[in-house]
Amino acid sequence: MGETDTPWFTTFRDPAGQLEVRSDGAYRVVRSPFDEEILQFLGTPLERRLVLDRSLIDSEILCREPALQLRHPLVYFPSYPWEWSPGMWSAAADLTLHLCNDLLDEGWILKDATPLNILFQGANPIFVDVLSVARADLRRPIWFAYGQFVRTFVLPLLAFTRLGWPLGATLARRDGYEPEEIGRTLPWLARWAQPARSTVTLPLLLSRMQKRPSATVSAAPAPHLVEPDAGRYILRKTLARLGRLVRAAAPTPTESAWSGYTQALIHYSEGDVAEKHAFVRRLLGNLVPSRVLDVGCNAGVYSRLAAEAGAQVVAIDTDLQTVDLLHRNLAGSPHAKSILPLCIDLARPTPAVGWENRENASFLNRAIGYFDLVLMLAVIHHLLLTSQIPMEQIAHLASRLTTRDLIVEWVPASDPKFQEILRGREAIYLHLTESFFLLCFEKYFSIIEQLTLSNGRTLFHLRRLG
Repeated sequence: MGETDTPWFTTFRDPAGQLEVRSDGAYRVVRSPFDEEILQFLGTPLERRLVLDRSLIDSEILCREPALQLRHPLVYFPSYPWEWSPGMWSAAADLTLHLCNDLLDEGWILKDATPLNILFQGANPIFVDVLSVARADLRRPIWFAYGQFVRTFVLPLLAFTRLGWPLGATLARRDGYEPEEIGRTLPWLARWAQPARSTVTLPLLLSRMQKRPSATVSAAPAPHLVEPDAGRYILRKTLARLGRLVRAAAPTPTESAWSGYTQALIHYSEGDVAEKHAFVRRLLGNLVPSRVLDVGCNAGVYSRLAAEAGAQVVAIDTDLQTVDLLHRNLAGSPHAKSILPLCIDLARPTPAVGWENRENASFLNRAIGYFDLVLMLAVIHHLLLTSQIPMEQIAHLASRLTTRDLIVEWVPASDPKFQEILRGREAIYLHLTESFFLLCFEKYFSIIEQLTLSNGRTLFHLRRLG
């Protein structure tokens, strides 16, 4: 870590240590006395197995004095829970519970449980906060992270499924939701169905009983001590129960107006689809990009082509159901490790949040200058007409996102999809011609190749200037 190697961002909330994310790894300093417990865990057969299983991030010990320092490998393109689909939330919750179960085998447990402990390597979750691992007191079988797991995993999924609260709203709720917030909004019948009964209704009833004037307040009794094997059994039952609550809270996968878009391309003939597909595949094979951003990825057809060409891909779309479908379809596929699906609106990208807006980086802060190829296929007319972003601004942002190449599709005003989105506003968008498109983009790119399809749409391979 040289003096000029400034950190991307630094964590500070964990009393046990601090993490700095740098260009060559994530560097962690562990404070005493927490270092002794972590050193006991690192290098155990269990820790090695979890790392090899890609459940837990690897940890390299750099030094032990004057403080324990660890280095973790970087996960390709870090993401946050408010950018995930419901299926990704469920996968992150399942990983947390399964990791706890595995740790219990050797007398360890997680001392906290939040989605912010999880990143995604492609479509697969990985636990990255090694300081969450602690010795379990099996004679007192209480998982102290139970409440945090409910607030940060179960209740956001419940609010999304039953109340329609967007998962993206958790950007402002780092510590999740309280039962009172959900309870005062949830319909009466829904309060008595799982998972609301266990996570909202019963906790609220107990809280009200304790607040009654006639209720006597006494110190909580000390937990009853049990044999370690019995304690492990009780903790496993607790984790299994939480797993059932997560499954009850998770929404049923649904289709959306866009999730079937690729199968209903009425504005492309079969020949157009084949020609577009071949054009992009050939360019990917020639360019061999290492990092690709697929803007408006939809079903991920071109994300998969980029992965087949050897690239790591971030596939973004504004439609949550589409992103969720892509994540589900990636499960168990050869591309699961290479494609990260995220719900991102490029016209309103994720902002930086947290203390001094430095705890969680914005999408653009993570993305600008990160990709050597950006795909913008059949998406610019949406940015122009739906989001009302000027052409000059789109071209400028595209030049900042890619360090080298851009494959972009121009959709003319005569296109049925263009007309559908236009909705009678022809007079104010007369300037949106292919000539104007090229005028704006040629400020930042040179044209390497182009292909016009029979439907009038044109594909351009552009190379960034400078």
